[in-house]
Amino acid sequence: MTYAVLPAAGRSVRMGRPKLLLPLGKRTVIEHAIAAFQAAGVERIVVVAAADLPELADVAARAGASVPVLPEPTAQMRETVEAGLEFVEKRWQPTREDAWFLMPSDHPVLEPEVLRTLLLARDEHPAHSLFVPTFAGRRGHPVLIGWSHVEPIRGFDRSLGLNRYIRSQSAQTLEVPVTNAGILADLDTPADYERLRLSFFAAEGKDCDIETKAR
Repeated sequence: MTYAVLPAAGRSVRMGRPKLLLPLGKRTVIEHAIAAFQAAGVERIVVVAAADLPELADVAARAGASVPVLPEPTAQMRETVEAGLEFVEKRWQPTREDAWFLMPSDHPVLEPEVLRTLLLARDEHPAHSLFVPTFAGRRGHPVLIGWSHVEPIRGFDRSLGLNRYIRSQSAQTLEVPVTNAGILADLDTPADYERLRLSFFAAEGKDCDIETKAR
């Protein structure tokens, strides 16, 4: 079984407004992320939200995600992710043979084909347990992680983030080249949003309905 954990309890400080509720075509940013996983056959999707933004939790739940809610927003993605992992454990009791996608929620240009490519890589390379997509030699998101890493993540130096943990596991990591530059996209500032909105939708004449595009 494969799960997806999307940390969505940040404050969107640089954006100045809740970036995951920004519209892109017919959907919000968070709906695009959820739809990408659904189109790739990943149905157990967990969006970790904060209590101060109930609209986000409602939108994610209507889109088909399970939504645990933190009492306060946090800038620490690791804390949010670990809350999501705890939710998965309590609800579905995953085993060491399972895996999970770690996916920042603000990647609306993610293609389902990237997810399928990572899942195939896991099937074809059982000696590895971390699968990182790359584009033009640069690492991006999401990362597919074996469930066997959950306890080591919890025990990892609390002053360090998840990227440092992943970097520390080079022997277990397989870099997987993909053809979608969207794995490198960030959506942190109004300029990022305007650039994405203009270049990805207006210039190409798309409404980015991911599910339709994936069929």
